[in-house]
Amino acid sequence: MQSLKMAVKYAIDNNLQIYVDWRDPTWSHGSEDFYTYFKLVNMPVLNSLSDIPEDATYYPAFWKGNLDKHVSFDFINECKYENINLGVLNKPYDADVVVFSSCGYRLVYPDSSFFANVFRVVDERILSKIRYHASRKPLSQCWGIHIRGTDRAQGTNRRSISIQAIVTHFTTMGGMNMQNIVAVSDDKEQIEMWKRYYPNTYVVSDISLQQSTREGNHNLSKDIVNSSKDEMNVDLLVDFFVLCSCERLFSTFKDSRFAQESIRLHPHVNKILNGF
Repeated sequence: MQSLKMAVKYAIDNNLQIYVDWRDPTWSHGSEDFYTYFKLVNMPVLNSLSDIPEDATYYPAFWKGNLDKHVSFDFINECKYENINLGVLNKPYDADVVVFSSCGYRLVYPDSSFFANVFRVVDERILSKIRYHASRKPLSQCWGIHIRGTDRAQGTNRRSISIQAIVTHFTTMGGMNMQNIVAVSDDKEQIEMWKRYYPNTYVVSDISLQQSTREGNHNLSKDIVNSSKDEMNVDLLVDFFVLCSCERLFSTFKDSRFAQESIRLHPHVNKILNGF
């Protein structure tokens, strides 16, 4: 999401058409891509990579004739990293086509207004599930808890410590008697630990809690997941935008990009989900 925001800002500032290719293994195990779930509006967009003229120039030059390559760790190891990566998008390039691969540094924008003006969720499965959760809990009055485990919290003791720490912080912020609590997580064990303190917590996550692994769900291969990548994407995005909808947000890891971007998009969540 942070990489996408930087690319969108760069395209807007330089009046460029944009095409988002999210067919890499993080998002796709087959046919899923960015446009399965989202669209960009109110800015120049490229409808298909095939619309690029054959004589177009590229930067980095590596990408001419290679737009079908999907960036992955294996791909990065096979080629020279500096030949495919731009780093931070902060200057113009003398080329018709600028290719940014989201495997490096990116800028973080405290104000996400520019992004909210163009970014829309269009997958009805995501929208309907968010509406369902909103019918169960008044999300705008809820405190959201992002309980990150798996690839971050290894071992029962580490899990217990991270939960105790967030419970302490939650309590000091006035949440001792809070009733409207929403939790998302990819770690069933930690959810159970949290509910020892707040048993009435409304847990949104579904498929992400069914994976029996200590890796982050975004790193799971198609050979070991219990659900399709598409179903996992929908589950993850429902979690993310439910968090965005909450009045306040807490996370077991302060540096969680998932939680931090939820906070940044919170003021704009209605526009992103409903278009206004």
